Amino acid sequence: MKPKMKIFLMLAGPPLLVAAIGVGIYWWDHGAPPGFLPAVEDVGVTDLNRNHRGVRVEGMARYDIRISQPNEKETHYLYPLMPLDDFNEKRIRVMVRSKIKPERLVDMERLVIEGLARPPGLLVTQEVIDAWREEGYKFDKKFVLIESFDRHGAQTE
Repeated sequence: MKPKMKIFLMLAGPPLLVAAIGVGIYWWDHGAPPGFLPAVEDVGVTDLNRNHRGVRVEGMARYDIRISQPNEKETHYLYPLMPLDDFNEKRIRVMVRSKIKPERLVDMERLVIEGLARPPGLLVTQEVIDAWREEGYKFDKKFVLIESFDRHGAQTE
């Protein structure tokens, strides 16, 4: 190998390797390369798990508590999505994080949510969990957070 090629590989190799690893982690986490949305599959509320990525879920959104997460750019709203056949269930398996503000006078509504399913991480804080527990709800050990896609958000059925 020529000396110029060695120098080029020594200088360009590490940043390219770091960039490739970063893109790979993003792709694995989001189910699609940066700038793209993952393929969407229809999943039931009770069938959804943390191995899913792009999902379309139909359920009953419960607005017993109005929780918002404002930041500099926008506000997100958090609410659980319950199965249609048992929307009075008190166990939360799915939380939705959406930019669409729930109607003020609506306590629950049937929704179809398209979004990215993932572990809740730091997006569902302990204060959020405690607020829902005070209302008598329990969280599934491995509940899933769906971050609603901007392009569709929530659709009322």
